[in-house]
Amino acid sequence: MDPLTIAFAAVGILLALILVGLPIGYALLGAMVASSVLVGEPGELLYVAETAFQSLDSIELVALPMFIFMGAVIAVSPAGADIYSALSRLLPVPGGLGMSTIAGCAMFSAISGSSPATVAAMGSSGVPEMLARRYPPGLACGIVVGGGTLGILIPPSIVLLLYGVVTKTSIGQLFLAGILPGLMLVALFSIYTWYVMWRHLSRLSPQERAAFEALGAERAEAGGGGSFRRVVPFFALMAGIMLALYGGWATPSEIAAVGATASILLVLAIYRITSWPVWRELLLKTVQDTSMILIIAAFAYTFSQFLAFHDVVSAITGLLIDAFDNRWVTLFALWCVMLVLGCFLPPFAIVVIVAPMFLPFVLSAGFDPVWFGVFVTLNMEMGCITPPLGINLFVVKAIARKVEMREIMKGSLPFLAILALGTLLITLFPDIVLFLPSLLMR
Repeated sequence: MDPLTIAFAAVGILLALILVGLPIGYALLGAMVASSVLVGEPGELLYVAETAFQSLDSIELVALPMFIFMGAVIAVSPAGADIYSALSRLLPVPGGLGMSTIAGCAMFSAISGSSPATVAAMGSSGVPEMLARRYPPGLACGIVVGGGTLGILIPPSIVLLLYGVVTKTSIGQLFLAGILPGLMLVALFSIYTWYVMWRHLSRLSPQERAAFEALGAERAEAGGGGSFRRVVPFFALMAGIMLALYGGWATPSEIAAVGATASILLVLAIYRITSWPVWRELLLKTVQDTSMILIIAAFAYTFSQFLAFHDVVSAITGLLIDAFDNRWVTLFALWCVMLVLGCFLPPFAIVVIVAPMFLPFVLSAGFDPVWFGVFVTLNMEMGCITPPLGINLFVVKAIARKVEMREIMKGSLPFLAILALGTLLITLFPDIVLFLPSLLMR
């Protein structure tokens, strides 16, 4: 059977299984099994278990459950609310509360490495507070939806970790590469938030504006100052993780283990959370999330190996190169493919499928594999916003139950456009990504 026919058949079966409600990981396995039977080579199924095991036989993956656990420990405590409260009083400008929410998302991302965890932790405090201060509902929800995407870019990033494992790229360099793009997005999100709130306030009457500012001052005063003292140790933990990782003091797996242990001790010491049911639920969530990601990663790798074995990868790469005969146009085509996949698949599934498939073209076209890792991750961030999967949309909807999903999506679209702008900027100016990793190589 022709490789492109196999590709269309395999992807069609995969999407059909997802649409009927089969979990992503098992849909990948089912698509691989059905495709093997379709091409008349069911003997390939004998190697499924071995291939899946090989995909997970990596010491770097030990860091995955540790980072998930560290984020869950902090998310289950009031630490997220305290980080938000501490930052919310630092920016007395139009949109200052929203900008503080974005900064809080960035800082929480640097601790948790997970987009849904960032949205849940910061949104549970940020969305109600912004709505209480009479922010437009769409903007309030969009800020958290957009800010939550930083969770898979700012290190430690689970998506960058998986990309490093499947492409054999330095995880330390990938984590460094995510810092400046992450800060760039924080700045762009903040500028947009300031502009929208400045326009919103300029349309109010003097009396309405005075009432708005008085309400903000009253709620900020009610927040108290204790949150600053409580979050300082978490900022120290974040700084320690960065120093240890980029100073070469330890491996990502060792740092993840120390970070998870430190987060437990901080939560016990500061918030006195000793209830066994809480810790039991936290452990179960960690196991569930880790298992889900690893199952998807294993079967996504198996699926990608099936495609590679039948020359689908080289056929698609050749088709793209022959069709456009320009590496930039081809890169744009890859971006469109990943954007469409982001509407249906979670980020870690896409990166395991796409990275090995497109990396040969990326290398032959002269693109840096570290840069491509951030490029892919930015696309995955957009997938966290785009329906029908758009996990960040549903997490925020669970928090802001009275806000219509249509309004949440409308408020999130500008942040989606900013992510697209960020992708364009790192493409035009790749040093935004590669500057810090280049320092590590000296």
